Amino acid sequence: MTTELEVGLYIFMLAGFLGYHIITRVPPLLHTPLMSATNAIAAISLVGSLVVAGSDYSQVPNGWVCTLLGFAAVTCSSTNAFGGFLITDRMLRMFKTAEERARGTRRPVELQAFAFVVAVVAAVAGILWATKPAGMAMGEWLHEHVAPEALRYCYILSAGMFVLGLKGLSSPKWARAGMSLAAFGMLVAVVGTLFHPHIVTYRWIALGFAIGAVIGGTMGLRIPMTAVPQRTALSHSLGALAACLVGVSEYFRYQGELARVTLTALDFEVVVGGLTFTGSLIAAAKLQELLRGRPITYRGQNVLSLSLLSVIVASGVYLVVTQAATVFFYVMVGLAFVFGLLLVIPIGAADMPVVIALLNSYGGLADAAMGFVLMNKIQIITGSLDGTSGFLLALLMCRAMNRSAVNVLFGAFGRVSDEAVAAAAEAKGTVRSIAPEETAV
Repeated sequence: MTTELEVGLYIFMLAGFLGYHIITRVPPLLHTPLMSATNAIAAISLVGSLVVAGSDYSQVPNGWVCTLLGFAAVTCSSTNAFGGFLITDRMLRMFKTAEERARGTRRPVELQAFAFVVAVVAAVAGILWATKPAGMAMGEWLHEHVAPEALRYCYILSAGMFVLGLKGLSSPKWARAGMSLAAFGMLVAVVGTLFHPHIVTYRWIALGFAIGAVIGGTMGLRIPMTAVPQRTALSHSLGALAACLVGVSEYFRYQGELARVTLTALDFEVVVGGLTFTGSLIAAAKLQELLRGRPITYRGQNVLSLSLLSVIVASGVYLVVTQAATVFFYVMVGLAFVFGLLLVIPIGAADMPVVIALLNSYGGLADAAMGFVLMNKIQIITGSLDGTSGFLLALLMCRAMNRSAVNVLFGAFGRVSDEAVAAAAEAKGTVRSIAPEETAV
């Protein structure tokens, strides 16, 4: 009989292949909007964050720690979602066909989109209230009769919307519709998660969601278009941090009781989430010129980075083998944060857009790992989609920037050979081909 883990692995692989192929022909014009959109889709970590923040920890010693971590994760991931979709919408509203420019057509403003979301939520709440049997508490009715079916079908609908949204974002003609589908898919996933049987309280969820909406909305509406790459890096650093916090919360809750397979996924989740968080912060700081844009190198850099990575891997293996509650887990998480810093500081600011796309891919893989920890299939699907499509986007951006794919894969960003410098000195211009679709906007 096929186990739930095997089903999850099948879903992960199929979603990965799908994510790789649906954006294979994305034109350079859409690289930045697609990078921003995949960053927003990576906010699927919000689904796991909601479950962690709303669960019952009355039987867990110091269970308030898990609740606090879940609240922080909801705040971070909702900031990522709101900011990501709003800034992507602003970018895509700048793309108009000749026909639209001739008619003077204006795209709907963000306030109208927000009003639509509020109207949908209000309508759903009204329907639920009207159909509730008399004499039965709303919470009891939701959990016993509505929750199982709503959760299942919301996740199926959300997965389809994410796939179609990514496909639309690979074409200038359908990019706006694709972004809207992806945003609505996120809304459906979040609404469905609120019916999750493990959620028993919504207090911390509502507070974290409100804070994230304010911060993310401000980022999405106020940050100038010229700062989109660093905003994307800052935003998905929060999504990666949310994945890391959820992993730490689950380890704290089930200390020494996790199966080896689950613990392996959890270790991967917190390590990749941790290094993506700090690496993205460094990328944003370099693009914002808070740090020197040139590669920052030092003696023994490669030895230190490889040694640190070895210690992280060894700690993870030790945790999986012993299955014991130990301080090594928290040491591993701390070292992952440090490794993210060391991974990005040797990279020059000129290559940061490629790095951000690659880190976004890492964040998607962390979300997929969270899906295996919580056995949440929508996170496995979306994390795999985001991970593989983000990785392919990094390669496409690298090619558009005339950089070698080997440099991307092996982290040799920012290194310019003497031959490249001489060639650049002789060159008088850059020849770059464009796709036919790019002439439509």
